[in-house]
Amino acid sequence: MKLSKEFVIGVVVVVAIAVLYMGVNYLKGINLLAKQLKFYAKYDNVAGLTASNAVVLNGYKIGIVSEVGMNPNGDGSLIVEVVLNDSKLKVPADTKLEIFDADLFGGKGIRILMGDSAVLANHKDTLVGSVSLGLTETIKNEIEPLKQKTSDLFAGLDSVIASLNGVLGSANDKEGLSQVFKNLKNTLQNLDNSTAKVDALLGENAGKLNNIFSSVESISSNIEKNNAQLSNAIKNFSSLSDILAKLELASTVIKVNRALESFDGVMSKVNEGTGTLGQLVNNDSLHTQLVNASRSLDLLLDDMKTHPKRYVHFSVFGKKDDGGLSKKEQEDVRAILKESK
Repeated sequence: MKLSKEFVIGVVVVVAIAVLYMGVNYLKGINLLAKQLKFYAKYDNVAGLTASNAVVLNGYKIGIVSEVGMNPNGDGSLIVEVVLNDSKLKVPADTKLEIFDADLFGGKGIRILMGDSAVLANHKDTLVGSVSLGLTETIKNEIEPLKQKTSDLFAGLDSVIASLNGVLGSANDKEGLSQVFKNLKNTLQNLDNSTAKVDALLGENAGKLNNIFSSVESISSNIEKNNAQLSNAIKNFSSLSDILAKLELASTVIKVNRALESFDGVMSKVNEGTGTLGQLVNNDSLHTQLVNASRSLDLLLDDMKTHPKRYVHFSVFGKKDDGGLSKKEQEDVRAILKESK
């Protein structure tokens, strides 16, 4: 069967297109003849990542970025599709696809950060996406605070210069500032003169100061040499003080003990009724007799005041008073004397 020229041309064109497509993808790093793995990742900012950027694992190119596009849900995020040529690669479910700087010129790429999950990700699963700061972003982040501090510094310098201009703006302020510097100069000159006088004084009395320091050094040496004797003297004095204190305390205790013993003896005699004080404390009859005697004495004194002639006999012009006590009075006196026994 003879093929037409048009059919042959068509077949050649199709084969050429297929070879071209496979060659282009092969140059991109996609082997269409091998089984591939596809994964997706969501990013808020892809930092300039584009399709055909490399995907590396431990520094080895294992795939490419096949597509970068907006999220269909319209929230402004971006979806990146990556293709891995090794279909046997075991990718944990918590693996990250991190965008990083692939070169010094700002080219981007994705590196695979393997997770440690026991669950493996399947073909066309969505993995966690992250962005690593590149050199440019790092320098920018470092320079930005420095820039802010520089701006603040210049603002402060402007304020200081403005204040200085305000101070030096008027003639009075200039004269005051000149007077301040003049006073400062005089103060420094006086300080210089005082220093010179002190130097001269030290120079004149250098010999005396040397003698004083020598004497102090000699005293220190003697104290150091006789340190043991001084320690013994202090120890002996301390022991003597302790002994004197103990002797004084012992004598005081002995005296107090003797006084307590004497007082104890007196109280024992009082409790036993010995002596006048003991009888007075322990004998109720003696107390009663004393009370009755006191009462009788009071009655006797009242009667002597009322009838003094009964107890004092005297005569006027030689006449004697023969008056005596009546029987009633004699019985009263006898009863009183009887009660007082």
